[in-house]
Amino acid sequence: MLIPDLPGCGETAAGEPPFTVGSHAEFLRAFVDRLGLGEHDVGGICLGATVALEYASRFRDRIARLVLHTPIYSPQTLRTAFKRQVAIFTAGPVFWCVDRLRRNRTVSDLYKRFLVEGPGVDPYDAQVNFDNQHRADGRAARQWLRDGITRDYREFLKTWRKPALVVVAADDRTVDVDAIRNLRQLVPQAEIRVIEAAGHGWTPTLIAAQVEAISSFLST
Repeated sequence: MLIPDLPGCGETAAGEPPFTVGSHAEFLRAFVDRLGLGEHDVGGICLGATVALEYASRFRDRIARLVLHTPIYSPQTLRTAFKRQVAIFTAGPVFWCVDRLRRNRTVSDLYKRFLVEGPGVDPYDAQVNFDNQHRADGRAARQWLRDGITRDYREFLKTWRKPALVVVAADDRTVDVDAIRNLRQLVPQAEIRVIEAAGHGWTPTLIAAQVEAISSFLST
């Protein structure tokens, strides 16, 4: 399994804008070309799933299977409260305050605990999440987020006939879980796994269930 750091994330420098879903999909294309990969699977989590969808919509002949974890496949997928958070926190001068505060572990944990993730997040995964958040390029993250939540892949998904796995937690606070359950109407062949007693944060329950779901799908 290959997990590239997208521009502005992890060890990959942001480079020059734009930092959009489309530019990230082109980055993945260049990554795949550089490695000389043939037909391959592609997947992503949350906004990463949006990039996976964009990549698959541009280069569908390259893709064997799709794995979408908590996919934001259209603006209608997002909960209203989360849309409001994004609008406020990415607006003008507010964002630059938020960009500073995201590097404060206490502030970050409180925000995620009460507004995004919920309780019971695995300590190791919480630390990895914060470390990645601390390293991320703020301007790249802001543009990617603002662009990502406007994308609509429903028409593309209607035409997808290859295998697909969709994973979501039943208590996720960012997406409308019923909308994701109803993805089967667009992609009848998709396997949709809703993990009960889990939210957006990576709890031990979610980690175990998603590993089982993804491993089982990829082994068939």
